[in-house]
Amino acid sequence: MSASMMTLLGKLPVPIFGTARVAASFGMKKAKAAPLAWGWAFPAAVGAGWFIWPAVTDDFKISLGLMEDPEGPPPPVKPVELDDTAKAAIAVAHKVDASTGEEPPEPTAEELEVEKQYLAGDYSGLEKDWGEFMEKAIKPGEDDDDDDDDEDDDDDEDDDDDDE
Repeated sequence: MSASMMTLLGKLPVPIFGTARVAASFGMKKAKAAPLAWGWAFPAAVGAGWFIWPAVTDDFKISLGLMEDPEGPPPPVKPVELDDTAKAAIAVAHKVDASTGEEPPEPTAEELEVEKQYLAGDYSGLEKDWGEFMEKAIKPGEDDDDDDDDEDDDDDEDDDDDDE
């Protein structure tokens, strides 16, 4: 059974080589020749480092611990002391309108109903607004691009008249 499984796996398609069997035989032949290339491993690593090391950013070197941070550690953060008026202002900041100093009015029943619809995902109340917006945005029959081109041409002609 294992022989038939190996035969089946050997027929699997592999890019560039065609089948897994051809890819495996290629890999085995190259693995036998690998000890001849071990002498070049160190010079290749030094050469790669020679070209790659300048491209590595200082932030990355610092994050790996290979380089000391030139700015040093940040100074300790001093706690901020707030007086009582500042603490009171912070406590009501979300409740008070900053421009008038008054509390905003309570939402009406209609606004609460619309909010419930929006939270439920029902935006059908905006369909009327969408229709009005589309009518204002489209303006059939007008082409602003042509008008702009005509104005540019007129400006060019005026500039030519001034030069004469």
